[in-house]
Order: sequence, then structure tokens, then C-alpha cells
Amino acid sequence: MNQSLSVFRETGSACDSPGRPDPVALTRQVGAFDHHAPEFTPDLAHAVHHELQEEQPVARSAAHGGLVLLSRYADVRQALKDHRRFSSGAGVFCPRAPGTPYFAPLEYDPPLHTQYRDLMRPPFTSAAVRALRPELDRLVTELVSPVVAAGGGDLVEAVSVPLPLAALSLAVGFSDDAQRRIRTLTRNTWQRMPKDSHPDGFWPAFAELFDQEIRRAREHPGDDYLSELVRAEFQGRPVTDEELHVMLVAFAIAGHETTMNALSHLMWNLAREPVLHDRLRAEPHLVPHAVEETLRMWPPVDHGSRLTREDAVMSGSVIPAGSRVLLLTGAANHDPRVFDDPCSFRLDRDRPQRHLSFGFGIHFCIGAHLARAELESVLTELLRHSPLRLCGRATRRYENGRHLGFDGLPVRVADTATARRR
Repeated sequence: MNQSLSVFRETGSACDSPGRPDPVALTRQVGAFDHHAPEFTPDLAHAVHHELQEEQPVARSAAHGGLVLLSRYADVRQALKDHRRFSSGAGVFCPRAPGTPYFAPLEYDPPLHTQYRDLMRPPFTSAAVRALRPELDRLVTELVSPVVAAGGGDLVEAVSVPLPLAALSLAVGFSDDAQRRIRTLTRNTWQRMPKDSHPDGFWPAFAELFDQEIRRAREHPGDDYLSELVRAEFQGRPVTDEELHVMLVAFAIAGHETTMNALSHLMWNLAREPVLHDRLRAEPHLVPHAVEETLRMWPPVDHGSRLTREDAVMSGSVIPAGSRVLLLTGAANHDPRVFDDPCSFRLDRDRPQRHLSFGFGIHFCIGAHLARAELESVLTELLRHSPLRLCGRATRRYENGRHLGFDGLPVRVADTATARRR
């Protein structure tokens, strides 16, 4: 194996792999794409993305009231950049229970988008994250060390879930009770939002939690950012509880789920590739490259959606105004027109941050600095120990048809002598 180039080839029909998706399901999804169909698994999605990218770069589906699918990097990037024609203001989740509050700032167009983003950005700047890094590193050590000491464990339960929630608490100031409840509430939201006719089955519980956090921050303010936010001005007046809700739900959900899924893929890849562990341990300056390649290969959010405000032309095809457009980030990140040998995990890619996993343009992920810091910290800590190896089935799955994660990640500590011989 050429260690400087490839350490892993992804499953799916676009790559040389023994695994192949069901050809009937592949044909059905290419012809009638539905990201909420039970058959739409991550492995099938990879094959569907490849077929669409090569044969139908601007595809159409009748699912969920009609969808237009963009799969090539140039088209997805342009749509993300052109926020005027490709609007987020009608929401980015499709389908979604009518009446579900929008998440700020992603589901707003300027000027509201800019006003929300200005309020939400301070705890996630590069300077703010640098200040958090010592405490973040301490948290990572506290989470990883027991797994190593026990000889193994489930990395999703031990690291992927608790770390982003704890880091979010450091950055924003959520209480311990909120940390305990956010993951369960998020899972319930993704299960119900696409199929319910109203948000009563998931939103009131989140709103209750946010009211509790708002009340605590007002009555017992601390030095955390939430205590500042509840006293902030918005449009020249005090911010309302409703406005706080749409910011806090974005902090709570986006602030933990995407990083949780990225961490799981990072550790999964490391635990099944002895060569990668050895290479990174010998050359730790490549850790940031490994983080970016993880984000490119397995974007934690497989796609987003936009609504066209006027006609647009992509890859020579007209997309009419009023179209619901799915931007297939997972496909764009594997576009061979941009990424040489896109199914290979490579540490030598030029411009490794070119992937679209954090978005592009005005909606570029507000928490990107914190997410990268968490991923780099975990990878650095894992490299300090004996390698971890997969010791059971690690099943990937989608939440809400687009959030790519794991149910579990069982590992054991590898015998050092055996690991060296591999």
C-alpha cells in the first residue's frame, strides 16, 4: 500500500470494493430519489450519488412534492454561494412538519440571517476556541483514558456523544441537565419532523428545555455566553424568548450532532486502519490533514436543501423558480472533477479544506473552528495510546435522511506486538 496516497477505499459501486448495493434499489433511487426511503442506506447513497453525478447532474424526483438534485461539486458550491437565488429562508429540511420553527442562522436569508449570525458567532471564533482548547483537551483525555484502561469499549457512547455536548457547554453555557437531554430530544425530533403533520410531538419538549436554560441564565447569570445572549439586543431592542429559541435549537442540535458523526467516522477509520495510526503517530503534523479528509470522505450532513427564488441554470439545465433543490454534499465531496481518486483517503491532497462539509458562502458552518478542534484533539489523544481495533459490527445509518452516523463503535485495545507486525 502506498502510505503517502491511499489508506482506505470506500464501499460502493464507484470504487473497487467487494461490497455492491442492491441493483434494483440503485435503479429505483436513481430514477425516483427519496432520502427518507428505508432502503436509502449510506452505502446505497454512495452508489446513487455516483450514478447521478455521471449521468444526471441535474436530476429530478417526484418525492416530497418534487425535488431537484445537484450532485456535482461546481453546481453544489455555486448554489451554496448564491444565497439570493438559492434561498434558505423556506427551511433546509425536507420534508418537515408544518409549523416547525426555523433554526437560526441557517434557515434565514439576509438581513435576518446576518443579524442572527452576529449574535451567535462570538463563542465560536478562532480566538474563542483557542482559549477553550486546554479545557477541551482535558475533557478528551478524561473520555478516552477509561476506554484504553478497560481494554476497549463503545467509542460512540464513550466519546462521540458526550464530547460535543460537553464542548458545547464550554462554548455556550448549557447546564448539565441540558447536556443529558439534548441528544434524546434531537433523536426524537429527527424521527418525527419528516412525517408528523405538526411539531407538537417534538418541539414543546425542546422549548421547555430552552425556557429552563433562559430562566437560569437570567436569574443566575454567570460568565458564560448564554448569560450574555439572554441580555443581548436584537434589532435595537431586547432579544425575545422566541428569538432565543431559534438560536438555542441550532446551538443544541447542530452544535453536537455534526461533530458527533464526524468523530465517529474519524475513530472508525483509525480503528480499522493500522497503517493510518502508525503514519499519523510518526508524522503528527498530518493530523489536521486526516481531519479534513475525514470530513470530505464522510460529511456528517449528507445534503441540505434550498428553494429557488428565480430561475437558475446548472450544468446546462434550467431549474425553475420555486423548486426545492437538494444539494448533495456527499456526492460533491467525491466529484472526480475536483478530487483525484475521490474514494481514497489521502493525506497529501492539495487544499485539503476544499470539501463542502461545512458549507460555503454566508452559511459556512459557524461552529467549524470548534468542530475541527474537537476532531484534532481526539485524534491526537488516540495516537498517544496503543491502537484501537474494531471488534464488532459498526453500522452506519442516517437520521432524518441526511445525518450520517453510527449506532455504535465497539473497539478493543490492540496487542502492541501484533499491531506492529500488521
